[in-house]
Amino acid sequence: MTVADAAAVPFTILTGFLGVGKTTTLNRMLAAPHGRRIAVLVNELGRIAIDTRLIVARGSDVLELAGGCVCCKVDLKSDLWDGIGEVVARSQPAHVVLETTGIAEPEAILDGLDRVPPAVRSRILPAGVVCVVDAEAGAAQLDRHDEARAQLRAADRVLLRKLDRADVAQHVATRARLGVLAPTAEVASFPDDDDGALALTAWLLEVRDLRARGPAPRPHRHGQLTAAIFADPSPLHGEGVLAVLRELGDRLVRAKGFVRLAGDDRAGFVERAGAVLELRRGLAWPGPPRTELVVIGDDLDEGALRRALWACRVGA
Repeated sequence: MTVADAAAVPFTILTGFLGVGKTTTLNRMLAAPHGRRIAVLVNELGRIAIDTRLIVARGSDVLELAGGCVCCKVDLKSDLWDGIGEVVARSQPAHVVLETTGIAEPEAILDGLDRVPPAVRSRILPAGVVCVVDAEAGAAQLDRHDEARAQLRAADRVLLRKLDRADVAQHVATRARLGVLAPTAEVASFPDDDDGALALTAWLLEVRDLRARGPAPRPHRHGQLTAAIFADPSPLHGEGVLAVLRELGDRLVRAKGFVRLAGDDRAGFVERAGAVLELRRGLAWPGPPRTELVVIGDDLDEGALRRALWACRVGA
């Protein structure tokens, strides 16, 4: 954020196809004990404000935009952006989040910001587009619906939900579509506990540069070896775990640990030693079946690593 943007309030779009879990995600964020004042705007498809009734009242400012999709049926200048400006002026929130309809196109929403009066534009800082994807039905939805593909292409972050309902084949198919349609977006998931809710909130509200889709850049300092520990009782997709570690590239120095693999009662063991990264299967568990992995590398981002590994859950 620049000095010029210091007075502007960050604005994040939460998008995703019909039924993927956007309102549930909002409720997790609002219920988390983060102590931040968040203004939530809910865009309804019809005149009956169902989603607004489902959102937990947590002292945040909720503005319903009923009557249609904000990107095509609601006047962008007079309804959406003036509404955001009004909320910012009245409530002075730390952040504004817009939950779009399931058929909205985020790029059209962001394009509208360039056409609003400077007085309104100066109060709003576009902070990111987070697309929620259903791990179980995501591949089919992305194959069938242009709107779902447009939402994903606009995103700098992808939140995978319904991992507990997806089997290995569905998980792999959905991840394959993400790799094609949003290759630079960060894919993440979060466990259903208090720590997961806080991590989800921090991730959703992080300010990202929309001109550079993907994880926020971090300064790279050679020689800063750090160790990250990941422990999880849920089954994981083994090839997905390997893919996460491979994406670390030359920064990965060492990795070692047992992995609970989806669809396999026996233990897996991941190890990176030297230039070799491998996953051995069919081993006996030394204790309760759970993933316990230690990763050592150059300036690792432990939070990003945990988010990526959580997104490898299958039938969690």
